[in-house]
Amino acid sequence: MSKPLPGPGEILALVLDLDVPNARFEPLAESLSAREHARRRSFRDPEHGRRWATGRGLLREVLAAAVGIQPREVVIRYGDHGKPRIESNEGLEFNLSHSGTLALLVLGLCPVGADIERHKPRRWADVARRFYAPGEQEQLFAPPEAGQQARFFRIWTCKEAFLKCTGEGLGRSLRSYQVKLFDGGASLAWAQGVEASEYSVFPIDPRPGYSAAAVALGRSLVLRRREWS
Repeated sequence: MSKPLPGPGEILALVLDLDVPNARFEPLAESLSAREHARRRSFRDPEHGRRWATGRGLLREVLAAAVGIQPREVVIRYGDHGKPRIESNEGLEFNLSHSGTLALLVLGLCPVGADIERHKPRRWADVARRFYAPGEQEQLFAPPEAGQQARFFRIWTCKEAFLKCTGEGLGRSLRSYQVKLFDGGASLAWAQGVEASEYSVFPIDPRPGYSAAAVALGRSLVLRRREWS
């Protein structure tokens, strides 16, 4: 199997299943650090803890394959706002997001962000009125009404992926930038403090009942999806 590395001008997206059989889970769990095992035990729901550990083990497995080391040898560091980075000489950047039984892992040779959301019942219209920029609300509440919930999650995942790409997290207001949807894709219309055209935005349809997105710092990038099991 070839290394899971993005090529020039592209970012790599992997949709990962978090519900795996014991025979698959056990080697993933063995690669975790003591701190990661402690985090798994901190979950009140053991099933949620197992899924988190599966995602973490798969992250280690993919990163190890990318840079040519063993999963337990992967060292992950965190920036001031919690953005993770791997210690390697590949110039590799990554971001991981998980929701429900799926995770999205995005790899790039530039800063990247990932977000995945299961379509859970929520008062999404109220959330949008509170957190979306005016232009996003205009797109969201435009007819047809039947497509509004899907547009909500598409905008939301793009916005979250942008925050993870910049590494600003809660330090940036969700109203300080705008995602623009168009047929088959999305872009960053404007963003305070940065040049919006420098970012590439990729909505992703991972599975029915889920929305996801990847954002990368770079123009004219291409998204390539890859299977990992």
